[in-house]
Amino acid sequence: MIKKIVTGTLLVSTLAINALAYDSAKAEGFDKFFSHVTQKHCADSKLFMDADEAMKMLREKKKFTFLDIRTEGEMAVLGLKTPNTLEIPLQHLFEKKNLEKLPKDELIVLVCHSGTRATMVVASLKMIGLKKVRIMKGGMVGIAKGDNPKNAPIK
Repeated sequence: MIKKIVTGTLLVSTLAINALAYDSAKAEGFDKFFSHVTQKHCADSKLFMDADEAMKMLREKKKFTFLDIRTEGEMAVLGLKTPNTLEIPLQHLFEKKNLEKLPKDELIVLVCHSGTRATMVVASLKMIGLKKVRIMKGGMVGIAKGDNPKNAPIK
């Protein structure tokens, strides 16, 4: 009898845990967001920007914003010094006051150390309605590789 009660309790507990294993409302939101991501969409994606393209935009004084989402410590050691750079660490990015700083009508290029954090963040920004967001391919490492006398903006 006790064995049946214990087995039944474990079964009910397992089912309850599995039923609560994920947030179904969030899952529906992700499903809606990612349902259009096909192989062709991925192949045609302009989500990543390489350093050559960023340097060209800087040289041509095109209107865009670098959004540096690295930690304050990372920014203190090595930072972007362009006038079009916003520095908002990832841990504070989604605060209302910081989201209001983001331009709604121009391209935002996300920058982190290597591109990993930026990749996560660009999806989140797109989910909340920002359309003109791209990822700096390779992050600061990519920018450093592309920043040379041939590519750098002329001062």
